[in-house]
Amino acid sequence: MVRKSIFKYRYLLIWCCLCCASIMKAQVKDLESPYYIYPRQAEQHIDLSQDWELSSEESPIKNLAKLRENSWFTVAYPTSVQMANYKAGILGDPYKHLNAREHEKLEQRVWYYKKHFTIPQKRSGYSCILNFDGIDYFAKVWLNGIELGKHRGIFGGPVIDVSENLNYGGDNELIVEVISANYGKTSFNPNRPGNIVKGWFLMGGSAMEPFFNLGLWRNVRLEFVPKYHLERPFLFTEKIENNQATIGFSVELFAGKNTLDYQLHPWNNCQISNYGKPSSAPQNKRVKEKVTVVLDLIDKGQTVFSKEFSPEVIEGRCWMEEHFVIDNPKLWYPNGLGNSDYYQAKMTLKVNDQLADCIQFDFGIRTIEQVRSAGIRTSDRWQDWQFVVNGKKFFVKGVNWMPVDALYDLTAEKYDWAVRMARNMGIQMFRIWGSGLLESDAFYDACNKYGIMVWQDFNIANFDTPEWPQEVWEAQVCQNIFRLRNQPSLAVWCGGNEFNPYSYGNAASMGILERNLAIFDPTRCFLRTSPDAGSMHSYPDFDPAWYKGFELIPYVAETGVHCITDPANIKQVVSPGELVDLGGMYDKNFVLEHPEFVEHFAEYNPSRVPRMLSRASHIDNMAKPALETIAEATQIGAGEFYQVMSEGVQSNYPVTTGLMPWVYKRPWPVVAAINLVDGMGQPSATYYFLKRTYEPTHVLLDIKRLLWAPGEAFPISVNVLNGVDRPGFKGVVQVKILDDSFREVWQVSENVNVPEGTSVLKEDMGIYAIPQTYKEKYFFAIVSLTDEHGKVISHAEYWPRTIKLMEDEAYYQKFVSEPVDWPTLNSGPWLKPTVAKHKTSVEFKEVKLMKKDGNKGRIHIAVANKGRLPSFMTNLNIEGVSRSFYANDNFFWLAPGETKSIEIDFELRESQVVSSMKLVLSSWNAKTQSQKVKLID
Repeated sequence: MVRKSIFKYRYLLIWCCLCCASIMKAQVKDLESPYYIYPRQAEQHIDLSQDWELSSEESPIKNLAKLRENSWFTVAYPTSVQMANYKAGILGDPYKHLNAREHEKLEQRVWYYKKHFTIPQKRSGYSCILNFDGIDYFAKVWLNGIELGKHRGIFGGPVIDVSENLNYGGDNELIVEVISANYGKTSFNPNRPGNIVKGWFLMGGSAMEPFFNLGLWRNVRLEFVPKYHLERPFLFTEKIENNQATIGFSVELFAGKNTLDYQLHPWNNCQISNYGKPSSAPQNKRVKEKVTVVLDLIDKGQTVFSKEFSPEVIEGRCWMEEHFVIDNPKLWYPNGLGNSDYYQAKMTLKVNDQLADCIQFDFGIRTIEQVRSAGIRTSDRWQDWQFVVNGKKFFVKGVNWMPVDALYDLTAEKYDWAVRMARNMGIQMFRIWGSGLLESDAFYDACNKYGIMVWQDFNIANFDTPEWPQEVWEAQVCQNIFRLRNQPSLAVWCGGNEFNPYSYGNAASMGILERNLAIFDPTRCFLRTSPDAGSMHSYPDFDPAWYKGFELIPYVAETGVHCITDPANIKQVVSPGELVDLGGMYDKNFVLEHPEFVEHFAEYNPSRVPRMLSRASHIDNMAKPALETIAEATQIGAGEFYQVMSEGVQSNYPVTTGLMPWVYKRPWPVVAAINLVDGMGQPSATYYFLKRTYEPTHVLLDIKRLLWAPGEAFPISVNVLNGVDRPGFKGVVQVKILDDSFREVWQVSENVNVPEGTSVLKEDMGIYAIPQTYKEKYFFAIVSLTDEHGKVISHAEYWPRTIKLMEDEAYYQKFVSEPVDWPTLNSGPWLKPTVAKHKTSVEFKEVKLMKKDGNKGRIHIAVANKGRLPSFMTNLNIEGVSRSFYANDNFFWLAPGETKSIEIDFELRESQVVSSMKLVLSSWNAKTQSQKVKLID
């Protein structure tokens, strides 16, 4: 009996232990945390991001011992599993040929990252927090053989207190299991992601079909926080007036606790603050030590402002919230409005006058507001769309942004190059598209430096989210609010892209987003979705002059047309045998005969292809074009669209207050897409056409349409767009009409008084009568603006045409009365052959390598037109090397006798060591010239 009782209690004891172990294991399993831990400096921070080892299994392991027999390869820095396999030489470049298909198998394996590291001896009173800034998607973490838990998500976390798990002064082994969001699924619909909190683009969605991202793709770090420490500081500008800035300041103060001792809120239904007794309420237990917080603002290494605060601190956690005034502050302005000045904020915690903790981050003094734009409200929901920065109203010259690299090869160098190239273009705002990334610190560093405001979408895009785990979503939301809210360039938060925030399926997700922004960053503009409340996304196939019909739209947040990308870069990713018969892209057999080409065609859809080719068919013969012919024709056709569209939208200011075309840069080397810059970082002609409309003062022909009938009256209306802070001036506007042989047939000039600041001056200057006999021909309208001293401020060129269709009365009436599909010209007239008949002569006057630093450099060039006719589509190119480059202008009109100075910034790709490269000067109606540029003496 006694023995039976003993066994009975023994079994009961074992059962209880197993239950307790199970409960304890469950408690540490889920590692999603809404709290972002700020990076520290010096001995408080250890970066674990570099040089991990990577291996894989067919299925998740049950014991770490299983990994001992594996072969491992090195991952130099955080990136995707796909890119890691390529860089290790295991698989081919996923961006070339059909290599992406062999990378697909990686999604159905379980990946293990391993890193060994040592840390100093344990410091008394310090907690050590292990921070993963981005793992995609399912993760499990072991430290020194102990399973710490699991995590779901992509944009931040897990965050783990590993103070008791570290081997201080010795070797530590960190292992991370990473599993793709589509693991074990024979099919996955990225537009219906179920419980996966991730945008469809990163899950093999449209324009990203070959790839389903996964991996340890952002930094890993250890932060050592003492007993008394700071967390999640927030500086913001309350107002700027009379050369003074009033700054708001908030920071969490910890005494004896750390972040992971706290919960944002419970997830079960309960009374949140149920204090039955005073002892259950927050206790006013003041710390005995003297605690001070010092805020320094540092400019170019010098402390220019310092203020000490003496907060009231209690045991546990509390907040210090203060306000202070800075005299004569340097202000952060977006590109074109002023200098993008900002400070390094250094926040120091002292205990008994001894340094305890320190956090540093960038801080820019600026106010960014939205006020009502002019025009009529037309919707229940109506956003204030007029942006005002530091008191200055302006038209926002923006663009949409996709990830700089599709497979998380996101280096600071890539970000800097892409953002600097955008500054060169005149961009003032990026909209970070909602199916892409909550962007990296390196991206924001570049935007802060180059003065580009950021509209940051969250990652709801084109779908409902009823199955999203709300604890995962909230953790991702809060992590990124805390991480990004100090960035000077961050101007707008938005819920995401092209989804309904008012649907049943998105109500919970939007509630989480809105409440946390209201609590943790109420200082910024917030949009629920785009488009909504006055903004517009539009992808038309009509004459771009019809954009003037959107006269009540306050903000154009997406629009654009397709083109073929840079031919030299296409040849690096598609086999030569497929770069033929490209005029038949809509033929049924095209996919079978051109598998590589189609794989690299973003959003390949035969119904869209004729739209791209129809515009190209006005430029050149599209029957059987060579790659170079179709690329050039589609780019110039798209460029004409972007120019006329942008000018029409800007001319509607102050009703329409901003434009953000789709899209700045493609994230991988596609052969065709809506783009300004291709996946390798090379601008298309569209970049330069839009760039010219984004200049500070721009003259334009308010063209009524591009297609005309012989004998029509062609009205000459000119607008001058003046930018913020631009002075008013007296000037002269001149319009010349040239026939298709560049012979001047009409001209008019008028004196104008251009008003100062953001404004639109409109002038009607007469009518040009198109001759009745002028059939199926182009003519050129050349508009210039000079100041009273004859200096050219701006000029623009157009090539309207008469076509056979417009002689048909029924077609004519339809075309002029409503937007219709852009017609295809199978028999012409074609612009390039027309221009090529009338020759001029262009030459290099000067070529000078100004600087070269590593794989980057700058060339100064002077080109001259020595002939009697204009040089049309004058173009500079770099050949003979794998390169990307951008210029202050390209694909430009060069008048007879004109000399133009060009600056080219170039980047040599793929670690090339070359001694020279070939600079090529071409024109549609001049002999091509070339010159060797020596890179090494």
